[in-house]
Amino acid sequence: MGLTKRKDGWYVEFPVVDDGKVLQLARGTPGAKMKRWKTGTHSKTLAGQQEAMIKTDLMKEKITSERSKSVTFSQWAETYLHLEEVKSLRSFKDRVSSVRHQLIPFFGRKELSVITAEDIENFRAKRKLLSGKDPSLQTVNNDHTMLKHMLSVAERKGLVQTNVAKKVPMPDPQNERDRVLTNEEWARLLAAAAPHIQPIISIAYYLGMRLGEILPLTWDRVDLERGFIKLAGRDTKTRDARLVPMTLSIHENLKELSKVRSLVTNRVFLYKGRGLGEIKTAVKTAIKRAGLHDFRFHDLRHCAATNLRRAGVDTVTAMKIVGHKSEKMHQRYNHVSEADLLHAASKINTLITPADFALPAKTVSG
Repeated sequence: MGLTKRKDGWYVEFPVVDDGKVLQLARGTPGAKMKRWKTGTHSKTLAGQQEAMIKTDLMKEKITSERSKSVTFSQWAETYLHLEEVKSLRSFKDRVSSVRHQLIPFFGRKELSVITAEDIENFRAKRKLLSGKDPSLQTVNNDHTMLKHMLSVAERKGLVQTNVAKKVPMPDPQNERDRVLTNEEWARLLAAAAPHIQPIISIAYYLGMRLGEILPLTWDRVDLERGFIKLAGRDTKTRDARLVPMTLSIHENLKELSKVRSLVTNRVFLYKGRGLGEIKTAVKTAIKRAGLHDFRFHDLRHCAATNLRRAGVDTVTAMKIVGHKSEKMHQRYNHVSEADLLHAASKINTLITPADFALPAKTVSG
């Protein structure tokens, strides 16, 4: 605190608190940071005069916060979308669409530092689809989540004092799914699928890998000798490396595919010699041909988690295979059917004898 001499002249330093509007002198205040001003003079006397003036202005709260010259939301949004940490996110494409088509049109002209929790609530209430229809609660929550991340990064960079998006609750959409294929339905789906997506849906069904983990798979991630698919942190949604054991059928599928590798790409799954980009249409066609209702590709992860439990695989190991970080999340994907309950009852029946249910004999009075 005070004057500091450097080669290019004297500097003034004071501990301050920045509330986003003005700087306040703050000796011994938690969260205070040192703020430095260049005096532009080599004269200690003149520097001392400037020190006194700055101190007075700080005490009178006359020095405006640099953050009060805040960028607009739209300016920050474009900066945000060009950050490497954001571009590397698996959700980047969806993030770009949400930011540019929803968040910027609503918040664009507002200064970033003056956005309030009430503004966030208004956005949630007025959010519409591009078609003009009302979106699902989950869609609104997705935008809200992206907005929270935008403001968290802005807070870290000192552009806002607090992340107001965190103060607005996100209602639970109660959209947990429990669609698990029967053995007969799975056989129909596999038979109805085009040959180039059969290995893909099989990996999702048996191993629970996400589509975003399967499509980009390269041969350096496939260990046919040991029977594992080795996912690095950058390959997974959770950013955790994972070792996925192959079933016999998956091993056979990948072994066959390894015999027809492309000379121009190291990708495992190909269509007409090129790495697959999207299989949405092919999957929809297969589902329709198989006569399945209320089913989507991601439900194959539910099938995998449920089948692992039915096979007797312990929860910790099953979580490692499908890539769930929490047991709560794993339970959302692990479904118990009526058949499972009846099977459990039959197991109990084999352990309990009729004698276990015998009532005590009544005492006969003499």
